[in-house]
Amino acid sequence: MKKFLCVIAFIAFAFNGIAQEGKLRIGGNIGFTTGNTNSSFVIGGDVDYLFNVDSKFKVGGATGLAIITEGSSIVLPLAGAGRFKASDKIELGLDMGYAIGISNAGNGFYFRPIFEYKLQQGIALRASYSGIGSGGYFNVGAMFDL
Repeated sequence: MKKFLCVIAFIAFAFNGIAQEGKLRIGGNIGFTTGNTNSSFVIGGDVDYLFNVDSKFKVGGATGLAIITEGSSIVLPLAGAGRFKASDKIELGLDMGYAIGISNAGNGFYFRPIFEYKLQQGIALRASYSGIGSGGYFNVGAMFDL
């Protein structure tokens, strides 16, 4: 519970610590689990709200939902998010926080290194690895600016 409260406090600090207006993005992804002998299909949705710190760096909060077909597990990550603009087309990111197992899944530390390729204004392709406790999953998807 202490970890969960620390994550909430971090996200609140990130939202309140920066006075600039942020950008809301939503997206979807598909992937497969790692760490088991049997891979399982994963489908998910992502939401992030990021504030510009400067021309190359953004911070904010991220959440989403991941549905893992094996065992019908559902996971809700709550994380602080950071993004680095490596070029006009490429962004590198990291989400870190806590994952809450909603159905048939355990809670645990959550981390997600992210690679995004901007297709056009407001649309980006995303590849990432989501680590939850001792397991995780690779996924690919798209993000859309609102």
